[in-house]
Amino acid sequence: MELYNASQNDYRIEIQQYERSEKPEEDGVLRLQRETVSGNGPDLIDFGSGYNTNDIVGKYTEDLSPYMGEEGRKACFENILAAFSYQEGLYAVPLGFKLNSFAGRTRNLEGRSSWTIREMRECFQGQEKERLLYPGVFKMDVFGVILTGSMEYYIDWEAGECAFDGEEFRAVLEFCNGFPGSLEIEEDFSVKKTFLEDKALLLPVSISTVYDICEEELIFGGEQVTFIGFPVEGGCGTMIESCGPVLAVGQGSRHKEAAWEFIRQCLDEPAQRELPSGFPVRRSVLEEQLADAMETAYERDENGGEHPVVKHQVLFEGKEPTDIYSVTQEQADQLLGLLEGVSVCSLTDRRIYRIFLDEAANYFGGAKGLEETADVIQARVSMYVAERVR
Repeated sequence: MELYNASQNDYRIEIQQYERSEKPEEDGVLRLQRETVSGNGPDLIDFGSGYNTNDIVGKYTEDLSPYMGEEGRKACFENILAAFSYQEGLYAVPLGFKLNSFAGRTRNLEGRSSWTIREMRECFQGQEKERLLYPGVFKMDVFGVILTGSMEYYIDWEAGECAFDGEEFRAVLEFCNGFPGSLEIEEDFSVKKTFLEDKALLLPVSISTVYDICEEELIFGGEQVTFIGFPVEGGCGTMIESCGPVLAVGQGSRHKEAAWEFIRQCLDEPAQRELPSGFPVRRSVLEEQLADAMETAYERDENGGEHPVVKHQVLFEGKEPTDIYSVTQEQADQLLGLLEGVSVCSLTDRRIYRIFLDEAANYFGGAKGLEETADVIQARVSMYVAERVR
């Protein structure tokens, strides 16, 4: 922002805050939408942390696809832009992103690279020895983790419909109900020891740097790891999450070209190299990062001896850090394959999430049956989604 203000004579960015809230009457995003529709909204919008598709339903922001053009889109990971698109338009663009997934020993996942909820249950229940699904599991936690990752698979914002009364979602509820009702953990429990001794099937992971691909192999004792993702009916179960700013141009802006110029600068290589966290959406910058990560750098000590430079450290349970000096070609290929294969955003609407937790608690506590719980969730979320797309 400072660079943009310094380089402009005609325009200057001033910040106005719109705070998110679960209460509709206090929600800044809803106020932002109303002001934009009435012509009083901002020129440039940063949805930031918590962005979800619901933020741009209604198309009150500008479609950025024509501004980017074919060349601009090809300079970025097109599958990431497609995941953030709505009704074939790009109404908000992320500057950076990360991946959320489940990782497990390849040999324990029986050759799978993705799975449905039924395949996940069959794999977990069919292990040759008793294992945790992942450390610290209990009913509500498993439900929350799975739905946080795969919520967008059940909601079609473009059609204003959802599918929480079908067999797949009921299978999720039923699977989660098979775990303890509360956290059960011994005082000397060690997550690291659990994975090294192969006592857990999965590790929930967040991948946001080119070195994170190394960490899971270390945690699983150097064995081959598969990023199998969340259980979904089709495609890749590893999910995309925005990391940092998610920028848009207000539909009623009188300075759309100037607002786009700011976004364009943020997507250019110099700005993408300086992202504080997450993967850059610009492909060439990510490729630079991978190339650098695969090269082992050396430095000389005061006696003239050469030593490899530590590029990343893995910290686990307060133990001594493990140094990483470089990424292998196989690890780089695996990461790039993950980045290119993802297609759906992990976007959590807090109001829908609250409906899930409230109604699932009734089912897990025995107050409601499986079908009734799914039907109530379907009715409540359907009403909310329909209201948002009007």
